[in-house]
Amino acid sequence: MSVSLEPFIQVNYNAYLHAQDAFGGKPQRLRHVLSDFHGGVTELLAKAVSQDKLDQPITAEDKELLLTALRQWGALDANYAYKAGELSSERRGYEWDPDGGLSGDGVPSEPLPFAEILRSRVWVRLALGQIFEFQSTIFQPAGGMDMIARAFAREVGSLIRYNAKVTAIKRDSQRVNVTFVDARTGGAPMTASAEWCLCTIPLSVLDQLDLDVGDPMREAINAVPYGAAAKIGLQFKRRFWEEDEQIYGGISYTDLPIWQIGRSQHELWQPRQGRAARRLRVRQPLCLRVYRAAARG
Repeated sequence: MSVSLEPFIQVNYNAYLHAQDAFGGKPQRLRHVLSDFHGGVTELLAKAVSQDKLDQPITAEDKELLLTALRQWGALDANYAYKAGELSSERRGYEWDPDGGLSGDGVPSEPLPFAEILRSRVWVRLALGQIFEFQSTIFQPAGGMDMIARAFAREVGSLIRYNAKVTAIKRDSQRVNVTFVDARTGGAPMTASAEWCLCTIPLSVLDQLDLDVGDPMREAINAVPYGAAAKIGLQFKRRFWEEDEQIYGGISYTDLPIWQIGRSQHELWQPRQGRAARRLRVRQPLCLRVYRAAARG
């Protein structure tokens, strides 16, 4: 249907993780938390392996391989310690980046205390990018998700009936019959009949309709809870998350009600001509998604 796609950046190591009661309330770069969490865990495991403290013994050859792997994965030094230095800074970043000149070695950064990372619980966000349906590279429609709906309207617009409020879904031995009214004017109920019905009505609305389904299906429809959610798009004159924070795409997480902050990597508005186009280009979107756990009553 000629819907243009673009990469959707799920994981950005320069994005933030935030918890109100951790790190003095200051957001932390995902790369800092990830590197320091890996470093802390691998340091503990490496020390247990090197001291033969594992419950299940391993061969001497496997022990050396495991220790070598842990040092590489966790950026540990020769003593299996994760601490401030070039090794850890190559993962988490430097306090002052290496550059040219006589003082170009860079200044190593100081890792976050491992105990504070554990207590912060921000590690619950670290694996989200490894979930099967969120893994890279995934795509999104350029210009917003409604580009898919617009493409349907463009290709099969004559078959679409708008403002149809469904009131009942019934079936007989041969067909499915959907009763609806005009949502704008009301009026007499109308019926559409077909061999198949692909229903995309949310379950929290579907359970309010007159449905011709069996008890197991009805119980399943009624049992599914929904979380209240809202997605808010904000406009700014400049992309400060890129210019000031060096965050290009990806999602930052917080334990505040907004839960996650996504930065767009595209222009959400259609281009225009002349002065309007110049004004349009400075309208930069930042999206906040608000989630609250709310089971239906």
